[in-house]
Amino acid sequence: MAIFTVGFNPAMDRILECPDFHIGGHQVVRQVARLAAGKAANVSRALALMGTDSIAMGFVGTDELELFHNQLMSVGPGRILCRFIEVTGTTRENITILDPKRKLETHLRDRGFSVSPSEAKLLEEKLRHEVRAGDVVAFSGSLCEGISPEFFSLLLDQCAAMGAKLAVDCSGEALKMVAHKQLWLLKPNLEELAVLVGGEVPNASSAVRDAAAPLTKNIQHLLVSRGAAGAVLVTAGGSWAARVLNKEAAVRTVGCGDHLVAAFISELSAGRELTQALRTAMAVATARALSSRMEEIDMKDVEAAMGQVAVEEI
Repeated sequence: MAIFTVGFNPAMDRILECPDFHIGGHQVVRQVARLAAGKAANVSRALALMGTDSIAMGFVGTDELELFHNQLMSVGPGRILCRFIEVTGTTRENITILDPKRKLETHLRDRGFSVSPSEAKLLEEKLRHEVRAGDVVAFSGSLCEGISPEFFSLLLDQCAAMGAKLAVDCSGEALKMVAHKQLWLLKPNLEELAVLVGGEVPNASSAVRDAAAPLTKNIQHLLVSRGAAGAVLVTAGGSWAARVLNKEAAVRTVGCGDHLVAAFISELSAGRELTQALRTAMAVATARALSSRMEEIDMKDVEAAMGQVAVEEI
């Protein structure tokens, strides 16, 4: 069984630190990190840090391809095998500005490249060639220009026809489309769940459960992230809420949802039962939130967080 991560719109994440950041004028910043990222790359990195192998697929611009390979393949103890499609455009560069004094984050997001029909076809063929029955294929992140929801739907159907387990973390029109598919895992946040159900969902575990319940007709695991309030897992057979008892202020929130997804996939793929998978996923996401380093988490922090995670049936 292999785990594939597929990203359509990767990014170079440039993390800057600027005390008392404000709009206008000249300010001095310190670069904290420059990472090969995007949600799918973040999932592969988190899997590797947990000791789980994955195969990273999707698109990367020509100028950034070597950097993506070098950064991702150097993560461990799990291995990341890179099988990217090289595209002619430039990979977008997103900027995060951290204000350590006020503990604020400002995120500037670029649009990204456009993929040609021939480049899109290459991804379709690569998935058809490599995916086998029982594999997990995790599609994470936004669609880039040139990739329509209809083409995304085709890729999902193709992987499902090959017997793969589909995990999806997306937004917008793509999210509305995938909600009607037979999925192994869907990971919306609270705002995205509201889009799916057509109305506001209160940030209470029972409200999330009730809103998400109709979606379990075709989605096996619905994992809803709720920021500092934790996460709710909704299945046809039961629902559980996970939260951290001893809440510390998050150092940063970038990538926490991707770590939640990665850990949940890793644990279920290893045969763990649902509540254990949810507990570990919450602990890994918490370790990400508390880490001062963007490129890694300390597994000692994961162990410490495990003792602070409460999982309750709802």
